Amino acid sequence: MTDHLLSGLFLVAGLAVFCFDQYRLYVVRYELAAFQRAAARDPLTGLANRTGLAQAWEQLAPHRPWIAVVDLDGFKPVNDTHGHAAGDIVLTGVAHRLRSVNGVAARLGGDEFTALLLDPDPTHAIRQLAAAIAAPVRLPSGVAVSVTASIGLAPTAGDLAGALADADAAMYRAKTTRTGVAVFDRHRDDHATDTRPTVRVRDLVAEVGR
Repeated sequence: MTDHLLSGLFLVAGLAVFCFDQYRLYVVRYELAAFQRAAARDPLTGLANRTGLAQAWEQLAPHRPWIAVVDLDGFKPVNDTHGHAAGDIVLTGVAHRLRSVNGVAARLGGDEFTALLLDPDPTHAIRQLAAAIAAPVRLPSGVAVSVTASIGLAPTAGDLAGALADADAAMYRAKTTRTGVAVFDRHRDDHATDTRPTVRVRDLVAEVGR
């Protein structure tokens, strides 16, 4: 075997090892990226989760988005009457409608959602969203069920935790007054009238505020 042939074989072998190492590195990076995406997503709805919301805030904060907190009304009777599978269908249906927002939507847990909004008229956009959420969802059995939403809206002039707390307090006013949508009003002091026990949104406020 000539020296040229041996050199060629070594070169081919070296290229093969290099290519295989690059492929393994690509696979590791792809799997890591997939893991990071999954860690930022709610497994049921595919919306952002708390981690994903915090990541979105880092990207959108310079644009001063508004934030909405969405709590479903009438969801428990759907679960109680038609079962948890039906409830999951309703949640995924609501999530699909939330994807229409100009911004980023997230699920906080249970039947609580939030969204960072970039609309020039966020109040109008949220009223449209409330109407979309109220549209019936058809179950595999053929039965149509409906839920509505109480939505609180607040500007994000400061930090995410403060804006979430403001939107959550406004949502509570919308729910107790049955107005559907309420915009946070500092002059009303929505926080002072909110006497609920700790809920998921408040847990998230404490989490992102640390």
